[in-house]
Amino acid sequence: MAGYYLMYLRKSRADAEKEKYGKYETLAVHEEQLTKLARLEHLRVAEVYRELVSGETIEARTEFKKVMERIADEDCEGVIVHAIDRLGRGDPVEYGWILSCFRFTHTLIVTPGRTYDPDNASDLQQLKLQMFVSNIEFDHIRERLTGGSYASAERGNYLGSKPPYGYDKVAGKSAIVPNSREAPVVRRIFSMAADGANKGEIARSLNDSGILTRHGKLWCSSRIGTIISNPVYKGYVRYGYRRQRVVSREGMTFVKQTKVSRDGEYVLTKGVHEPLVSEREWRRAQGAFEAVPVQRDRTMKNPLSGLIVCGDCGRALVRQVVKNRYGSKYERLHHAYNSECRCRSADLGDIIDALCEALAQIAKDVELGVKCCGADPNELESLERAIEEEDRKLDKLLELYYAEAITVGEFKQRRDASEELSRRLRERHDDLAARAAEPAEIVTTTRGAIRLLADDSVSAEAKNSFLRRIIERIDYWREDRRGGRIRLVVHMRGMDPPQPPPTPS
Repeated sequence: MAGYYLMYLRKSRADAEKEKYGKYETLAVHEEQLTKLARLEHLRVAEVYRELVSGETIEARTEFKKVMERIADEDCEGVIVHAIDRLGRGDPVEYGWILSCFRFTHTLIVTPGRTYDPDNASDLQQLKLQMFVSNIEFDHIRERLTGGSYASAERGNYLGSKPPYGYDKVAGKSAIVPNSREAPVVRRIFSMAADGANKGEIARSLNDSGILTRHGKLWCSSRIGTIISNPVYKGYVRYGYRRQRVVSREGMTFVKQTKVSRDGEYVLTKGVHEPLVSEREWRRAQGAFEAVPVQRDRTMKNPLSGLIVCGDCGRALVRQVVKNRYGSKYERLHHAYNSECRCRSADLGDIIDALCEALAQIAKDVELGVKCCGADPNELESLERAIEEEDRKLDKLLELYYAEAITVGEFKQRRDASEELSRRLRERHDDLAARAAEPAEIVTTTRGAIRLLADDSVSAEAKNSFLRRIIERIDYWREDRRGGRIRLVVHMRGMDPPQPPPTPS
């Protein structure tokens, strides 16, 4: 059977802009043109790949990655594209990799103007030149777009892709208008903040009133803080304040960090949109949170940090210092506010007491043989046999490939499936092998943890480090009433997972 071709379609930035004004549907037009070309040249198109996003990097282009995997098939003779720059014109490392893949797989690149053979020195030189020029052109386009965006922001236009809470975007324009449902909520937030309410109080007030965020979630203090600190609500535009910058790369993946720009590096100017609060009220809300700078102590205070989670939703419990009705401070672990799960908080000391009781019971059950320790040797042996069998299958697969009994595509598909199964088997084997702890050792370390938790002279960090050696996770429940009973399920390392506690009647 004759070889086949792949068709790859992708929009450029210019195409995306034209579509905004209804000029044409890019992919449909290009597909029609390339289909006529394939018919005229008698090229059999096996599959059409349509990239629906204009990604700058290979990592963002899922369809293109499929094409690059497919050209490894010896029956794939070429790829049909509208222009060379549709394959890639971004980072030089990326287009260099693209050219290498086409060259070493001997894959043709077919365009309406010319067919390029990477094995031909002249064609290869032309491909390198076109991609190099396209990369320079791409940088110029990006610079012009960035400059245009800053100029537009300086004129007071809002350029964010999504409108801030309290506003709606005007279709086809860089403008926002107040949202009739959300704008009163924003005014309420600023009014409460200006009157001295903290962010947690404001979030609880909105949640108690049945007011949810734009996405139907509960409010939390961080969401409130984001709104109060945003100058858009007093009628200003801030652009370029937070930027994503590439700090390194891992293969074809760029590692990015979001950083806050320094004064003078971003635009802050009077906007053309309608403000939701006055400048005076906006400043009063800021002053309520900036009057006293917070001195943060970074030392660990919670010995259960990273170990204890809600038994219903799996969210971590965090430490908080609060005052009781008499003005005395105490520590408690509480559930995240921005969750629909209504898990009640509890005094940290009460939770530690409950944990000590649970650990004492575990040590007693291990001594009496009620709880099993270590791994089942029969299961370990079975897993080892299964891993050896998968290794033999992979060796046989290689023999079939070298004997040309299977294609490259079939080899890769079967190899990937085999390697994935081997990975899961090895993970299970390693997990079971890690449980090879003696009952006496578990009893000793468990009772040592109880003594450590009761010793006030030991730091929370030291306690946490010791607990992590013997505990994987602590599931927490508390009955939904004041003073409700605390229930814990402790997942110990080297022991079978415990049964969940019975639901209270």
